[in-house]
Amino acid sequence: MVSASNKQIPKSFRANRSKFLQWLGRAVLSFFGWKVKGGIEEKHNDKRLVVLIAPHTSNWDGIFGVAALAGLDAKITFIGKHTAFKYGLGAFLRYMGGIPVDRSRPGGIIQHAIDQIKEIDGSLIAISPEGTRSKVKEWKTGFLRIAKEMNAEIVPASLDYSKKEILLGKVFRLSGDNQKDILDLKKYYSVFKPKHPEKY
Repeated sequence: MVSASNKQIPKSFRANRSKFLQWLGRAVLSFFGWKVKGGIEEKHNDKRLVVLIAPHTSNWDGIFGVAALAGLDAKITFIGKHTAFKYGLGAFLRYMGGIPVDRSRPGGIIQHAIDQIKEIDGSLIAISPEGTRSKVKEWKTGFLRIAKEMNAEIVPASLDYSKKEILLGKVFRLSGDNQKDILDLKKYYSVFKPKHPEKY
């Protein structure tokens, strides 16, 4: 079975990167025994979607996430800590869609993402609701603000270390009740095993 394929996402979300980079992403996933399951239905072509990534407890999440991004050939914007964008790695992360942000100024992080994503028709933006690899009591609500301002729906993307799978779930429609939506999403993600369960 192929670890990831651009056929799992509509054409409007494809980045058309080099065949080598696509192969490399799939090769990294295959080497570690991982695969991407599920996908985004064609009816969401040309729409704006927020890809919500959880659980997030390890740097490995980012490695497998970028490999999946390359393997799917997905055109996606993701937020990253500015310190990760140093030297050559920074150029690669920007090429893959990364936005470096200074988390010491959280008020500007979400607005920065919104300003950039509004410039793109038919786009995906990836964000972790936890906002950190450490254990948190409450999820960050920035993803709800992004979805509301962009009139976007949520694509739940989960990492399951017990199955070595990244799953692109069915699109989740927000109700407008932030507390209810977060509780429903937490319930959805509760069945997936993170790298470090004690941090989730």
